[in-house]
Amino acid sequence: MTPYEGTLAKKLTQAFELGQMMAKWRQRSKQEAFPEELILESIINRIDQINQQFDEQLHEYQTLTDARKEVANGSVSGIRQVIDRVWTDVCDQSTSDSVATSLVKNLHQKIQRFTLPAFPINGRKPFFYKEIRLYEDSYALLGQYYSWFIDLLIVVNFSPLHESVCLNTLRQQAHEFNRQTKQIMEEAEKLKNLQLARDYLFKLLNQATVAARGRLSAYKQEAYRSYR
Repeated sequence: MTPYEGTLAKKLTQAFELGQMMAKWRQRSKQEAFPEELILESIINRIDQINQQFDEQLHEYQTLTDARKEVANGSVSGIRQVIDRVWTDVCDQSTSDSVATSLVKNLHQKIQRFTLPAFPINGRKPFFYKEIRLYEDSYALLGQYYSWFIDLLIVVNFSPLHESVCLNTLRQQAHEFNRQTKQIMEEAEKLKNLQLARDYLFKLLNQATVAARGRLSAYKQEAYRSYR
């Protein structure tokens, strides 16, 4: 739980305790529940549901990003490692500095120098969708570089010199990488919608808490009057 989420959890706990106090004083004053109490209870229940959905969605997002990372460069058979071996073979085969070869070289350099931003979610700050979007856009651009690099290999008439290099496998890896990125973007969009819903509910909770405190004061006054 991030410090930001800890603050939200504290607000939720305080609202729940306020609701419990309202129920106690309402019973003492022998009155039916007023709208302020019912609204507070409804918002608390809805926030609990949203929090659970958000946690489940965040877990799904992190699981998918880990799987994509493995396809990209998680082992010796990752896309970046294979592209390095392909470029070595291209250099060994090339006898001229053609435009296509120069483009392959340029893309190889871009891929190797491409710096992906840090994973946008950590325990020290709230979740920001714009940072996740930047993170995913970076992966989408890297996937485009992969596809362009592989397409240019046909132009330069590349044929692998080592058994460890298979263009069909590399193409499938790039396709899987781009498919995963598209899917993860969709999951990130779900995260954003859940976050927006949660933020809105907490704004409502703040308003409902103020109204509930006013109603609690009225309950207490009524209870005191009934004792006299």
